[in-house]
Amino acid sequence: MMGLTKLEVVEMTRKKRKKVGKAFGFEIGLRSGKDVRMNDQRQTEAIVLAAVNEKGGVTKTTSTANLAVMLSRLGFRVLAIDSDPQGHLTFTFGYERNTLEHTLYDVLLGKVALKDIILPTCIDSESLAFFDPGTNQARGEVVHGPDLIPINMRASAADGELRGKLTWPVLLRRALAPVASQYDYILIDTNPSLGVLTVNALCASQVLFIPLIPEVLSVQGLGDLLQVVHQVKDDSLNPSLVIAGVVFTKVQKYKGHQEIIDTLRGDLSKELGISCFDSYLRQSAVFTNAANRRSVVVISDPYSEHAKDYWRLLEELLRSVGGPAREPVERVVQAIHADTL
Repeated sequence: MMGLTKLEVVEMTRKKRKKVGKAFGFEIGLRSGKDVRMNDQRQTEAIVLAAVNEKGGVTKTTSTANLAVMLSRLGFRVLAIDSDPQGHLTFTFGYERNTLEHTLYDVLLGKVALKDIILPTCIDSESLAFFDPGTNQARGEVVHGPDLIPINMRASAADGELRGKLTWPVLLRRALAPVASQYDYILIDTNPSLGVLTVNALCASQVLFIPLIPEVLSVQGLGDLLQVVHQVKDDSLNPSLVIAGVVFTKVQKYKGHQEIIDTLRGDLSKELGISCFDSYLRQSAVFTNAANRRSVVVISDPYSEHAKDYWRLLEELLRSVGGPAREPVERVVQAIHADTL
């Protein structure tokens, strides 16, 4: 297991560590720095998913980062795209956004090909953190994560500069076309708006999922998002786009929160026709702490309930999108379930 000495603080028996760690596909891959391959199936075209919500602070970036790392550590070819000018995904994966010569925005402007800005992500097996291999050295062995398309604040001008292009809604989809066959999964982190960058993500994706805090105010913006989704489909920009569902995030234990969730499940299904995942993500400072140190919880605290929540979410997502990772992830979740009995 990557950085076992760091993980000895986790109160688990040796038997459980071996069983769950092996199922997670981390034990060999993270200790040796080698890629783990739980499944060698390959497909001709990547499955593209986007985490979308007009509201900020709902764990879009956290979810994109964790899911991308999980798929990558299982040996699948993964590309993570940061389409939020704040660049939080870029930061999490070890890069300083303002020092990058070219980013996604340059691709959308037509200045550079997308294949030329793809960055590797690297994990230091000692610190369990991502780092920029061009400017830093690892203290331990280097473990490779998903590839990354970075971004920075220059992209905040997208709404003004890109709308002048006749084909602006499909710029990202066209840019991805030459590299799509090189990946099994492409995950897009979107910004908290329904502007040019988010529309491009919707047009480039096959499936979107909606992280949502179970609060009344958080739900109010969903109508606007659905309107944009329907417009993208009705205008034939991406007629096959599918909403996989809503995942409730920052869920708290108190009874009132669960009652709100139960109510929202019914309301979202009845009024908006959106299903909700059974899995959910709990409220916890561990996500912020991991991001601050440029890590993700499935790496920094892989045996925690928070990491297990993400495995359960990934399993549900893959029921909708399919692809070569579905069976390996099902095996991981089965091991998690057996471990909790």
